[in-house]
Amino acid sequence: MTLSTHELQQLNQAIQAATRGVRTGGSQSGGFSPQLAGAHSGGAMTSGSDAGWEQQMTEQVIERVRQTIQDQVPDAVRERFADAARKQIRDTLRRRLTDDIRVAFTEAQLGPDGFDLSRAETKLTERLADALHERVVEGIRERAGEAIRDRLRSACREAVAGSAFAQHVGRDEAEQTGTRICSSIEFEVREKMASTARERLKEEIREQVDKTVRDQLREAIQSGIAQMQNSGGDPQRLLTTVRDRLSDTLETRLASSLKERLRDTIRKALDDAMDERLKSAVKNALSERLMARQLGQGQQFGAGQQRGGGLGTPAAGPNASPGTGVSESMMDTLRERIADNLRDRLNGNVSERIESLVKERVESAQRERLGSAIRAAMAEQAALGGNFDTEQIAQTIRDRIVDPVCELIAHGIRERLGEVLGDTLTESVRAVVSQSAMRSESGLGTPTVLGLH
Repeated sequence: MTLSTHELQQLNQAIQAATRGVRTGGSQSGGFSPQLAGAHSGGAMTSGSDAGWEQQMTEQVIERVRQTIQDQVPDAVRERFADAARKQIRDTLRRRLTDDIRVAFTEAQLGPDGFDLSRAETKLTERLADALHERVVEGIRERAGEAIRDRLRSACREAVAGSAFAQHVGRDEAEQTGTRICSSIEFEVREKMASTARERLKEEIREQVDKTVRDQLREAIQSGIAQMQNSGGDPQRLLTTVRDRLSDTLETRLASSLKERLRDTIRKALDDAMDERLKSAVKNALSERLMARQLGQGQQFGAGQQRGGGLGTPAAGPNASPGTGVSESMMDTLRERIADNLRDRLNGNVSERIESLVKERVESAQRERLGSAIRAAMAEQAALGGNFDTEQIAQTIRDRIVDPVCELIAHGIRERLGEVLGDTLTESVRAVVSQSAMRSESGLGTPTVLGLH
């Protein structure tokens, strides 16, 4: 009796399973289905066994990657973030603490009973804590990509290379799969780190600033008054003394408390990011790698064959992209066309949308803040006595407006760019693929992927 090709494949699969059973006493190493070896030695698998094995493998790799990331990433990233936070704290205190003290003193003087120390403490805490929070979060956002990328990639590569998956595809391919997983989750991890830091560090910063100001300000003022009297009544001497007394304590306390707080912040961000993205990233990466191996073992379409339905698909050649059956030259052509289309669409969209946003935020700030900033500057001059100092008035108004407006504009630009880039990229891909599909259906060009040649 002559066996069909399908029957021969089933017989070969059964023989392989029987051989393994004899050698291992009927057990299956690694807890995987008996079809596994056949899948990676050129044998065929039924759709049910294929799906079951891939699901089992995916779940194991997910847990291994998750655990390795949580073991290796938080401490290394925390050190980088803590360094960035300390630098931002030091720079912010050096740049604005003197002016914040001056404004707080002036506003405390405007109460019905004269100078109110409690009011000065509150005003100084409000201004300084908000500024420090924005700068610390911005510093973390700027360092997030650099801090995460290398550590996250090495953790993903190590996790996959040490998994059972690597036993069946080889260490090199397993490490490549780990890199692919890292690329898929890196953006989500970075954004979660920044957003979680913004949310969780605000109260910590405010609490430490408030505690330091209330512990130190009274004694600092007393010391500053003595210094001012010794220097002939120069009020700048008072401000400098208060600043010096507060600055070192603020930097030390904030840096220490934030470093400790960052431990939980980073772990929370990693958990959230992996809950949202890791499963699909691992599943896609493993599927691509397995498909690439199948194509490399001859389980691909022959010359001139196409997948049924949709756009034309070429025969998979030796330079096929993993999991697609598409040659690298075809992928390059598609990439170049999408890039050109995206560039053309962005030229006008970005400048117009960003320009309108900046004007909108500046006008809003003028309406909401300029009047109060002018009143505060004039009140400060009146409290200090003497002639009006034009430079000091300009500086006070600047301090009350520029930093808040810059933060509003920066956040707005980030949101607006996300909208513009997302919408424009979607339109570009849709346009290029649609044009290519029309060419393929009309018979123009050679019958290759998307009709691009």
